[in-house]
Amino acid sequence: MSLTSPDRGWLLEHIDYNSGALEGLHRALISIVDHAADARVVLRNIDGGLEGRGAAIADVQTDAGDIAGDVGRTVATLGRIAEVVRGYGEAVSAHARAANDLVDDIERAHRAVADAEGTAAEAASRQTGLADDATPAEVSRADGAVESAAEDLAARRRELADLWAQWEASYALWDDAYGSALAALVAADVSSLPAHVRSAIEALAHADSPAEVAEIWASLTEDQRTDLIDRRAEFVGNLEGVPYAVRFAANRSAFERVLDGGPYGKPLDDQLEQLSLELGDDLGGQLLMFHPFEEPQATAAVVYGASSGDDPFAGVTNVNALVGGMFSGLGDLEAWGQSARDLNVFAEAYGDPGTRSVSIAWYGYDSPNLLTEHTMGSATEGAARLSSTLRGLDNEVSSAVTTSVIGHSYGSTTSFLAVGGAGDDLGVDRLVAVGSAGVPDGYHANWTGDAPMDYSGTEVFTSRAPWDFVARYGEVSSFGHGMNPEDIPGATTFESDGGTAPSLQGTPEDVAGTPGHAAHDGGNSIIGWWEKGNGYLSRDSESFRNIANIVANGEVLQ
Repeated sequence: MSLTSPDRGWLLEHIDYNSGALEGLHRALISIVDHAADARVVLRNIDGGLEGRGAAIADVQTDAGDIAGDVGRTVATLGRIAEVVRGYGEAVSAHARAANDLVDDIERAHRAVADAEGTAAEAASRQTGLADDATPAEVSRADGAVESAAEDLAARRRELADLWAQWEASYALWDDAYGSALAALVAADVSSLPAHVRSAIEALAHADSPAEVAEIWASLTEDQRTDLIDRRAEFVGNLEGVPYAVRFAANRSAFERVLDGGPYGKPLDDQLEQLSLELGDDLGGQLLMFHPFEEPQATAAVVYGASSGDDPFAGVTNVNALVGGMFSGLGDLEAWGQSARDLNVFAEAYGDPGTRSVSIAWYGYDSPNLLTEHTMGSATEGAARLSSTLRGLDNEVSSAVTTSVIGHSYGSTTSFLAVGGAGDDLGVDRLVAVGSAGVPDGYHANWTGDAPMDYSGTEVFTSRAPWDFVARYGEVSSFGHGMNPEDIPGATTFESDGGTAPSLQGTPEDVAGTPGHAAHDGGNSIIGWWEKGNGYLSRDSESFRNIANIVANGEVLQ
């Protein structure tokens, strides 16, 4: 069941953590610190004790001294990071575990209260339904049943309230530890951060929502904001609630710093090269999110169609997020960026005068491979970050803006979990699944307990090509996403097997059918892999034209 705590309004959820991994990371950092300290001793010996004369010897001594100084600063920073990891690991072991242990008890207690309420209502109904000629014994039994049911209900409610109080206390301690750890990591190089920057980081790291982040950001002085962006652009750029224009600039700065630090080897160098093209003047992309060194794959989100100025979404009528599935990543950005730009063009052509579209190519999670596609692991990770993106979007844009999320293959699994499993309203108006590998089965234990996915207030649209056996296999072979989105009550299906659709000028033209599972090029057969322009998200496919009309008008093409 989807529950929120009575005093703080926090969503009842399990906190994901791995104490063993945190302990292992702490040990690894300490090992690096120890070895680096040994290396520093050697360098200092070279600096002060290398025998001989001449320019070469002097240069080596100078270099050794400089490196030793740099190593010393790095060792100090790594030592501070190690302490942060250790402290957070201890907090997780104590507070997160305690909070998680209470989740099942709270859900059972809620069911017990519901049962007790039913019993009390039934006893009251029997009492009021007594006949006028009821015997004193019958009246006494009815009165006793009402009193007993009321006492039991009160006891159940006290038990639930006590459990909630325990959970909120443990969750608050974990949440505070998480915020402190985040702030400490961002400010790990404390020697170079002024006090006012550290205080700003501390406040922002402890914020619990985009609205709270926005409030804190607005309260900072111009000098605090400028210093924070200059010194920690990667932190500001990925913080939901910071104005988008600021985030775009911060992420651009972070991106340029990453480029200057290269090369890094493949595939990251190739991905950064493609990102450079997408962010250039010709394609006009803006970085909404940027995590280049995440493992096992880099993640980012690129916005197309945003305007320059303080309000990048000024005049926008719809915003669309494109979410890729299995094997998707920044290496596919050329095709997905093209789909995002094409979607803007066709949505504006299909919509009423004044329609203005912005689209996001979202690569925010470790997409699954052949071994992990059958499970919900990647979807759970991705949905957590996607829901954060959508909350930030909901906070940033007007409620009059229509928000659509379009997921291909396993991307639909992730998208539908993010929206249907959220305990709050993410502001998503339309969910679109193409070539779906199945969406979450009714419920997802770590997100909604035993309550079903909740898509209320969201229109659902879905399509699978007739010969898309990959999508169907993903559904039937899954553990947790075995539901066809067509079976969601109220879902609207649309065609993807070819036919005619409006051109940009509104006249009918032939459009391609999607022969298999591809988002852009290819099919299921060996020959199909060389086919072009027929994927679900290719601009001249029937599927894509339907998506553009859904985005613009909320309906499929007739």
